[in-house]
Amino acid sequence: MYRIRLIGLVLGALWASSAAAQGSPQPIVELTYDSALALAREQAPALEAARARAREADRRVDAAAVWRFNPELSGAVGPRTGADGTTVDWSVGAQQWLELGGQRGDRVEAARAHAAAGAARSADTHRLLLREVSLAFIAALYWQRRVALADEHLVLAEAVARVATRRHEVGDAGGLERSVAALAVVRARTDADRSRASRTQAEGRLKALLGIEASATLACRGDLRRLGEPAQAEPDSSDRPDVQALRADIRQAEAEAALGRAGRVPNLALGAGYAREESADIVTGTLTISLPVFDHGQGTTVVAEARRQRLQSELDVTTSTAAVEADTARATAERLSAAARRFEREGLQTLERSEELATASYEAGAIPLGELLALRRELVQAKLDYADLLLGAARARVELAASTGALR
Repeated sequence: MYRIRLIGLVLGALWASSAAAQGSPQPIVELTYDSALALAREQAPALEAARARAREADRRVDAAAVWRFNPELSGAVGPRTGADGTTVDWSVGAQQWLELGGQRGDRVEAARAHAAAGAARSADTHRLLLREVSLAFIAALYWQRRVALADEHLVLAEAVARVATRRHEVGDAGGLERSVAALAVVRARTDADRSRASRTQAEGRLKALLGIEASATLACRGDLRRLGEPAQAEPDSSDRPDVQALRADIRQAEAEAALGRAGRVPNLALGAGYAREESADIVTGTLTISLPVFDHGQGTTVVAEARRQRLQSELDVTTSTAAVEADTARATAERLSAAARRFEREGLQTLERSEELATASYEAGAIPLGELLALRRELVQAKLDYADLLLGAARARVELAASTGALR
């Protein structure tokens, strides 16, 4: 009996804690465009690996600065047997190798170039991540707008359905008109549900990029129109981080080629020795020369030169592609922004007046339901087209900032 009570208490405590966890309010994370980028720079999971790679590259500079040759110690001992008996002879010596071809400086230069390339690639990871965050934030804003438009469309469809029901009840309209109006409500509600699903997907993508917990509720604040406006200044695309990384790689390849050519110079080792032979003290100095007869760095030089040529080709292609991407994004953003502004000037007020007149005309019996629904579809499509213009302009501005390296 005691065990049954104990088990019941434990299960009750677990159920109570689970219910309390389920009943606890979910955290709400409010984000603007700037705060989303700041949060990405601070805690995005994808950036920690990039920072670690940059730190690893920095350590290579310290490793390259270390002298490669350590002092070499040698010793010998053995008996000497003669007419006077046996004596013990011994000797000790030390020598230090010296690099005369500048190999250490070339290694340090190659490591510094590698560290610069690592830092540039870390910055490029930032650029690409901020591009993804920007596009995800813009998508979330866009689907918020689509949800609002779908809800607005649903409210109007329900209003039209109520009018159709009243007209049917008084005998001004048949049952088919009421059914068509009810079907329009179902379609509007379906579109609202579809828009909400797309918004959830966009917000989930943004949460994953920013490292926000899944249970949090996102509240994105911003204006798609403002995000599509041109920036004050745009950097040159030739200074983009991935371009800088390739230039640093070329410097590393050049330093490695110089290191290979330095292998043609003989290295020297200076040393000194002390020996004890037959009760005599002998002090010697030594000079050792390594002759680069077979391996004089030719393999390292050939590989480094081939790598430099390949990297130069990649740099040319990347620079050209970046310029094309920047020009394309700039032209796209300008055209879409101009189209959105033209719609605001010429079509927005007409759209609002048409909505009011259409519903009032149908309610007064001036137009049939089919004409009203066709007009409503045109008005809804016009609003969606305007939202798509704002989305396209904002995305193009992001692509322009990413292609020029402004996103860092």
